[in-house]
Amino acid sequence: MRIRSNATSLNTLRHSDDNFKNVKSSIEKLSSGTKINRAADGPASLIASERLRGQIAGLRQAYSNNENAIAMFQTAEGALGEVSNILIRLKQLSVHAANEAVNDDSMLAADQHEVQNLLSTMDRIVKTAEFNGRILLDGSMGANGASVGNNIRFVNAETWTEASPMEGYEVDITQVATQPHIRGSVPLTVQNIGEGVKILLSEGGRNVEVDTRFGKVKENIEEVLSNYKQDPSRFPAEEASKNIRAIVINSINEAIEGSGLALEAFETPDNTFYIRHKDFGASPTFSVTTNISGLLTKVSNVAESSIPGLDVAGKIGDSFSNGKGQFLTAIARSSPAQGITIQYDRSIGLKEVPVKNEQGEVVGTEFVEETQEEIVGSPSNPIIEGYVHISQQTKNVGLGTKPGTDKGFSLKNIRTNNLALGVENDSGFRSLFDIDLTSKQGADNSGRLIEKAIDEISVLRGEIGSFQKNTVESNLNSLRVAEENITRGESTIRDTDMAAEMSKLTGNQILLSASQSMQAQANQLPQKSETPATAVIRRQWRMEASAKGFWEKTVLNPQISMLDPLYLQLAPENHQTRQFPPFPLCNVD
Repeated sequence: MRIRSNATSLNTLRHSDDNFKNVKSSIEKLSSGTKINRAADGPASLIASERLRGQIAGLRQAYSNNENAIAMFQTAEGALGEVSNILIRLKQLSVHAANEAVNDDSMLAADQHEVQNLLSTMDRIVKTAEFNGRILLDGSMGANGASVGNNIRFVNAETWTEASPMEGYEVDITQVATQPHIRGSVPLTVQNIGEGVKILLSEGGRNVEVDTRFGKVKENIEEVLSNYKQDPSRFPAEEASKNIRAIVINSINEAIEGSGLALEAFETPDNTFYIRHKDFGASPTFSVTTNISGLLTKVSNVAESSIPGLDVAGKIGDSFSNGKGQFLTAIARSSPAQGITIQYDRSIGLKEVPVKNEQGEVVGTEFVEETQEEIVGSPSNPIIEGYVHISQQTKNVGLGTKPGTDKGFSLKNIRTNNLALGVENDSGFRSLFDIDLTSKQGADNSGRLIEKAIDEISVLRGEIGSFQKNTVESNLNSLRVAEENITRGESTIRDTDMAAEMSKLTGNQILLSASQSMQAQANQLPQKSETPATAVIRRQWRMEASAKGFWEKTVLNPQISMLDPLYLQLAPENHQTRQFPPFPLCNVD
């Protein structure tokens, strides 16, 4: 018998401590809602959970960033919507001012005064359209540029265009843009006018006819011819022919202006007729039919198409560029100048050159067109037309959580002096800021610039709407789905299964109560130990019981606080269970 150690009590105490720890752990998980409260609860799970928590936090911030971007674009779009309303009003005023038969000077002055107020309002909208302290539509969130050199004008740069070096991007024009045209070979004179001139012009599905055989034009020409025939010395043929050509050219231009065709007619220095398209490049086209051979067409009464124009060609920086009309855009992907668009508005003119006879003597002059090489140089001797300087201020919209997931977006400068640039007009208007409605010509040309400005604002609104819907809002939906899925995964790893944990807590509490009760019982048990003799007898009984077919059952021997084997057998005579030996082992001592 031992008195220093109570093995049963220690065993019960250990189980009691384990049960207490289990109860404590369950309470902690239930109260916190998480099953990983410290690294010891699951090191691998903790690592995975913390990574997912970081992703979730980043996704939520990216979600907030996208919502802020949408708010910014909506602010810009709202300002642009008001600008569109102003431009529509300007268009209405230009159409009103073009009605010269009704308007007097005071009415035109009133229209122009309203135009100036509307233009000032547009510039004020640009200054006040801001988001979080950042001006949106003054060009500070886009690419800005300036050009150095005659006939070169910066038009646009894309979001991916790199800022230029200090000296700028070099501009080398290799081909000047020209206009589609038709040029006669025979001057109109008093000798070949016959009964009159009939000219049919067709452009863009619209036709206009000029017939000098009828109406006021006929009367004016007949008056000139009558004076010439009656007094040739006073009204010589050359002067009469000049007056007739002026009457016909004026009639053609009046008819063109009333029809809306983008054509213009004039007389060349060698007295032939010349009709050209107002736009440059290979795309525009028109046709002419005349009743006099050589006047504009080679054959009378047969339609002849215009000679196609040329698109500007050249390089910006080290990038080969694509020309359309007078506009040149750098397209080489490997070039930092990619995306720059300029306008080169130099045109090929006529120059007077001497005419010599076979002996080399000057006998007169003639007018010929300048050559491309005279203007732009040759491959061996190029002429550098100028330079373009780019300041890149395009801003990036943060779409995701990692570097490289942002997207650049540019909001162009919509000040009135930066809208409707490069529109061909006879009034010399360079931008919307210059429009003037105080004359018929000014009203018509202002209308062209206003239409261009409406297109530019509409395109910008479309770009904003497309970027907002297809990039930002689409990405926002993706972020929502990603956050939901990652949160679900993080919850699976970290969150407590409340139902399972409550069940576990209940079982642990029962075990804890039982172990505490058994602790009191264990503390009162006497401590005995098994002697060598008892061990020998126990082995003999096990062997004998096994031989007789008894099975072993372990029971607690309260006298020695140890587990004691009990050997049982089902008696065949009465089907009662009997044990072997017939008395507990503890009685042997």
